[in-house]
Amino acid sequence: MIYCLNPACPHPKNPDGNVHCQYCGVRIALRDRFKALKLIGQGGFGRTYLAEDLDNRNKPCVIKRFTYQGADNYATEKARQLFEQEAERLDQLVHPQIPRLLAYFQEDTYLYLVQEVIVGQTLHAELQSQGLFDEPKIRALLKGLLPVLQFVHSRSVIHRDIKPDYIMRKRHG
Repeated sequence: MIYCLNPACPHPKNPDGNVHCQYCGVRIALRDRFKALKLIGQGGFGRTYLAEDLDNRNKPCVIKRFTYQGADNYATEKARQLFEQEAERLDQLVHPQIPRLLAYFQEDTYLYLVQEVIVGQTLHAELQSQGLFDEPKIRALLKGLLPVLQFVHSRSVIHRDIKPDYIMRKRHG
């Protein structure tokens, strides 16, 4: 199944092999490289999709589409500039525990970030399935998390939205 990225498309699910959406006609693969497979999240500023990188043997990735349309041209331009600054910072954060940025670009009125996918579960999901962590498990969590935050901060980047929903724990094995 292939997912159309047109937010106005009434039926975004398409059969494999389609180049254009069978309902709205929009080209399915972004930049003829990234193909969305499934919507995995959405919020006020955009949507996130599980995808494939067609240039990299269909390797899984994540497409984050941001909507930045403001009330005026200044707000729209400012949002685009902030997006580019954030993407450039993310591109410099090369660390084994941070998903690598594969691409960032604008297409039509949307901004896109494409990153490696982390296979695992969020800290929030882990807490829900296992219950509260005891002290040794909390210590182990912090031992793994704090060096990553130190690495990020050492590059003058401040993550302003750290929460269990955004901490992905890799599945090993």
